[in-house]
Amino acid sequence: MRPIRFNLPVVLVILIILSGSAPAASTVRAGFSEEPVVTGIHFPVAIAFAPDGRLFFTERFSGKIRVIADPTSTKPRLRPAAVYQFGPVSTFFERGLLGLALDPDFQHNGYLYVYYSHRGRDSKTDPYRHRLMRITVKGDRGESPVALLDHLPIGSPSEFGKGNHNGGSLAFGPDGKIYLSIGDLATPRNAQDIDSFAGKMLRINPDGTAPADNPFYDPKRPAAPRSYIYALGLRNSFDFTFESGPAGKARLFATENGPATNDELNIIEPGKNYGWDENQISGVRNKPGYVEPILVYHRTIAPTGIVFYTGARYPEIYRGKLFFTDWNEGRIRTVTFTGAESIEAVTVNDDLFRHREGVVDLEMGPDGLLYFTTPTGIFRLVYHDSP
Repeated sequence: MRPIRFNLPVVLVILIILSGSAPAASTVRAGFSEEPVVTGIHFPVAIAFAPDGRLFFTERFSGKIRVIADPTSTKPRLRPAAVYQFGPVSTFFERGLLGLALDPDFQHNGYLYVYYSHRGRDSKTDPYRHRLMRITVKGDRGESPVALLDHLPIGSPSEFGKGNHNGGSLAFGPDGKIYLSIGDLATPRNAQDIDSFAGKMLRINPDGTAPADNPFYDPKRPAAPRSYIYALGLRNSFDFTFESGPAGKARLFATENGPATNDELNIIEPGKNYGWDENQISGVRNKPGYVEPILVYHRTIAPTGIVFYTGARYPEIYRGKLFFTDWNEGRIRTVTFTGAESIEAVTVNDDLFRHREGVVDLEMGPDGLLYFTTPTGIFRLVYHDSP
């Protein structure tokens, strides 16, 4: 698609916010409150709604894919048996069962995709590694596991050392391709290495091969990391979302975690470099060849889930807004842009809602409400005319 040009230094909005741990209790902002869907589960990370309304989710620590029937009702039902259990799973530091996506044709083929940290048994025959897997779901049970990318890099081949910056967000784009973010695995130079999967946004065919129209595709080495790379220079993107629009025109927005400062929001474009390198500087770089973020937080909030709201259950002012959340403060925020082809200004409402724990994933349900995950449960965000 035609690259989108940005004149960011003119009107880049940089926000400075108060940092700190999550508050003691949930608070209502602007008429928003939360309702529990399921609680007491083992660190749900990613959620995905099926066409029939069921809600699938990953349990980071157990390695289980689980499913909730009637999640939008007043009486959601968590199925007691796992859909499928991956493993053995390494849960050291930020590792675990992380990403989840349903095939666009899930109602016919039952394909469910996950990204997880494999805990190896033997360095030669079964090493530690990240894996992109596919199972086939029939009813509420999964079967026929297939490794689409079986040897994605992992920081340390053990339960100590470099176990962070795994990324793991997984989603289908409007072009029918799988997009997967992988962090730098706590080694900044990986982000600039075109022969490493780490520190990148990948673009993958549903069968696990690299699309021939990827920006660095090498026909002589179609299985090489560079053939899969869509964008580089990322430290640790926890989530991304596509703007509504046809394939080739739907922009890709991603949250990005800085080191001890400068968390970012980026628009990810094919072949572009987002500036994380061995200098370990995030935020606005003013360096040729690097794409600047459209939003920077000077203090660490650890942004996570992100989604465009297209429903009709909230007031009209929220329709089409970009929502994102964070781990450090448990806030759900809205972003407003001015400008069409180019982002001319960015404003953020940081006080929309605040949960008592850190928030991980954020998705819109078929009922037009936003659903989010925390270390202990899955919740939905509801709106009342009078708080």
